[in-house]
Amino acid sequence: MKNNKNTSKNRRKFLSWKYFVFITIIIIGLVSFFILKNDNLQTVKVDYREIISGFDSKALVIRNEKTYEAPISGELKILLNEGKRAPYGEKIAVIQNQEEEYNIYTKEPGIISYAFDGLEEKLKYGNITPQILSNYENHERDYHQYISGNQVQKGEKLYRNINNYEQYLLIKVNKEKAERFAVGEVVFIDKNTEQQESKLTKANIKKIYKHNDNNYLLINLDNYIEMWNNTRWVNIKLIKNIYRGLAVPSSSIFKTTDGTQVLLYTFDQEVQMKTVQVVESTANWTIVNNLEIGDQVITNPANANYGRNGN
Repeated sequence: MKNNKNTSKNRRKFLSWKYFVFITIIIIGLVSFFILKNDNLQTVKVDYREIISGFDSKALVIRNEKTYEAPISGELKILLNEGKRAPYGEKIAVIQNQEEEYNIYTKEPGIISYAFDGLEEKLKYGNITPQILSNYENHERDYHQYISGNQVQKGEKLYRNINNYEQYLLIKVNKEKAERFAVGEVVFIDKNTEQQESKLTKANIKKIYKHNDNNYLLINLDNYIEMWNNTRWVNIKLIKNIYRGLAVPSSSIFKTTDGTQVLLYTFDQEVQMKTVQVVESTANWTIVNNLEIGDQVITNPANANYGRNGN
């Protein structure tokens, strides 16, 4: 009987302790809520994140390509389809008229195209002149493309041979962005900015031009992108680097005479200032050192009372 009484007494003590802990947690939560609510503070937990340092841009496609003229007039019969690769000496087309038939053979390996925009000779690597930079946004295309059955005239451009080992992008940037890059620096091109899955192409900064208070980056792609065979303007994202680390919202970062700071909201409902070192920053997120996963960072520090509880 005595054992039953002790067991019942211990159970009541255990239940009382559970209620005490539960009520304490509720009180702490309510106090935290009202403190944050009164100051209209917003917080987020520090977590591991990947951020991309880069920017969206319109780019001018520069190719290494040669054009070849029709040797005779007549009807064109295409044997090798548009955009296909061919080795040296491959028969790709035939021109026929009432008097003769002329076979067209490749004079070098590469990608074969029967489409032209009239800029083949002007826009090529090694020919980026001040005039080209001045007219950067005003290069007008005169596009046409041959198909089998078309009539061609002697001396007209018949096909292009594109060097599939060389492809460049020319991008106009402001001075601030240009100064972030160096010749030879490795970068990445995201050519599918409107798609959820990013497909990055490795590249490097070939040259940096300065002309009429403008700056231009000439970017050499490591891999040829065939979908750009017949276009001049593409929308891309130029990525300088990809950083991984502890991240906070960029809005939580501010500077004082003591350095770069954030405000932490502690478990004791205190606001504490913390010095951090910025690794990389974007408009939305910043990778920093000197914080720990789970730290509560105030994302609107302008609303906080820095002096709360003696801080």
